[in-house]
Order: sequence, then C-alpha cells, then structure tokens
Amino acid sequence: MKTSKSLRTFSTFRSFLLRIFNKEFLIFLFFLVLSGGFWLIMTLNETYEREFSISLRMTGVPRNVVITSDLDSVVRFTVRDKGYMIAFYGLDDTFHPLYIDYKAYSDGRSRGEVPVADLQRQINLQLSKSSKITSVKSGKFTFSFNFGRHKKVPVRLLGTVTPGDNYYLARVDFYPDSVQVYATRSVLDSIQTVYTERQHISNFTDVKELTVDLRKFTDAKCIPSKVRMKLYPDVLTEESVEVPIEAINMPENKVMRTFPSKVKVNFVVGAYRMQSMPKNAETKELLPVGFRVVVNYEEIEKSNSDKCPIYVISSPNGVRNVRPAINRVDYLIEQR
Repeated sequence: MKTSKSLRTFSTFRSFLLRIFNKEFLIFLFFLVLSGGFWLIMTLNETYEREFSISLRMTGVPRNVVITSDLDSVVRFTVRDKGYMIAFYGLDDTFHPLYIDYKAYSDGRSRGEVPVADLQRQINLQLSKSSKITSVKSGKFTFSFNFGRHKKVPVRLLGTVTPGDNYYLARVDFYPDSVQVYATRSVLDSIQTVYTERQHISNFTDVKELTVDLRKFTDAKCIPSKVRMKLYPDVLTEESVEVPIEAINMPENKVMRTFPSKVKVNFVVGAYRMQSMPKNAETKELLPVGFRVVVNYEEIEKSNSDKCPIYVISSPNGVRNVRPAINRVDYLIEQR
C-alpha cells in the first residue's frame, strides 16, 4: 500500500519536473546563458579606469639614523585598461609593496625626496603592457631624518575634560610624563611641550585611564608616540574662611579702618584639595592663607560714599567660585 502511494508521488513529481524542464524552457535557458556570456565578454572588453593603492616601504636605513618624518605608507594611483585586466588587478595580493632605498634618495644631511616618476616606474613593472597609469595621487613622498639629536619634553593635555555633576578635574597624570623628541636643532629649540591629540571627555566620576596619541610635529618624531593618561575627578564642596580686609593705594599719612575688619569669603573646593589647605591646629578651622581681600583708597576718594566696595584679588590654587559674603563695608579714614 505504501509502495503504491510512493510510486504515485514520484510519478506526480516527475510529471511536474517534465512540465518545467520541457524542450522550450531548455532552449530559452540556453540562449539566456549565451546572451549573458556575450554581455559579460563585451563588458570586460570595454576600457575602464580605477584607483588602486600599493604599500610603500623604506629600506636600508642606517642604525644611527632616526626617521623623523615618514613617507606615506601607501601610493594611490589610477590605471586605465580593459575590464578583465582591471578586474584582475582588483584581486587580493596582486600588487607587491614598493621598496625605497634610503641611500638613493637621502641628501645625506636631513632630508630626502622620492620622485613620483620613480614610483610610477616601479608600479609599471607590476602592470600589464596594455595598462596605463593615468595619475598618481599627490602624497607625502618626502622624509626627514637626523643622526640621533633629541631632547626630553613634558607631555600636556589638549582638549576639554568635564567630570560629572558636583565634580571637577583635580589632577592629570601621564605615564611617561615626558617623551624623547628627535629633530634638528632648530626644530628642537621650537618645541617646549608635547600635547596629546585633542580630547573631549565628559561625565565621569571615577578615576579614568586611557591610552592617547601624541600630536605629530612636522619634521620631528616623538618616542613613544602614545602615553597612558589618568584623570582624577574630585567631589566639590562649598567652604568659607574669614579673611582680613587690606587697604591698598593708601597715602603714607593716612590710615583706613574698615567695619568689620574681616569678611567671610565663600568658595568651592575639591575634597582632596581641601585636605591639604592649612588649618588652625586647635579649632581645625581653615586659615586664610593664599586669600587676599582689599579695599581701594583711590576708588573711595572718587566716590565720596559712606561705604566702600571690597574685592577678592587672590586665592589659593584649586579654589574656584570665590566671592565675599558681603560686597561693601563701612570705613573710617584717619590722619596719622
């Protein structure tokens, strides 16, 4: 019973295939493949242009020479030829790297240049005789070098770093904190600081560590070219300290007294910085070291007001948003 059913299924499937693959369909399929083949042959026989790139490497550099400005790592060029050759050039590993001999192109002092014609000649050796290079893209085919002259230069951060809310950037450390810069004497004299590539870092509350690239110099090389950077955020806290008011620009024969003689100065500081600020050993209160609050006699003399404005003209490092609790005080000027 099952055998009879299987035979019927096979017969139905066979009839279905015969209806599909009948003589007319096979003829149609043959001409479709034939026309597609003709189209492909005609297409590949057309002339095309396409851009390719090939690796560029320098050889024969003496041990006592430091290349401070490298050639481009690739040469980009455009080739014109039949489609089938262009397709062949598009395959992987078709082109081998170009090797440039240091001694052949160095001036022996500090610079070297590789003519485009020499690069084109080497590329032509890897092309078919029917192929033509229509252009070589302008690139950096010059290099500079020295014989080991260098100096140690500190690393600094370039960019914006904004920790999370109620935090500020307390410290930035680099490992290493300075690098060796190789260049000619005149270039070395002009370099005092090596900066990182521009950074834009925000919204972090824990110590952040990352590896950053150093900005490149023209005709100079930094070793290493990357450094580790650690960013230390700190919690902001609001504090205050009482600071004596000082009179400035006073004539020698006069004395100014202010009421009060001290003023409270409010400021924002990081918790880590707060720990290092000087305090009274007995009361643990902050001492006004580094703060300076003044009144200006010359301004008072011009205004003839019974109150004088006060100004905070200096504050310790790491302290921000400094402001006096009051802006004006009473005063008395006495003759000596």
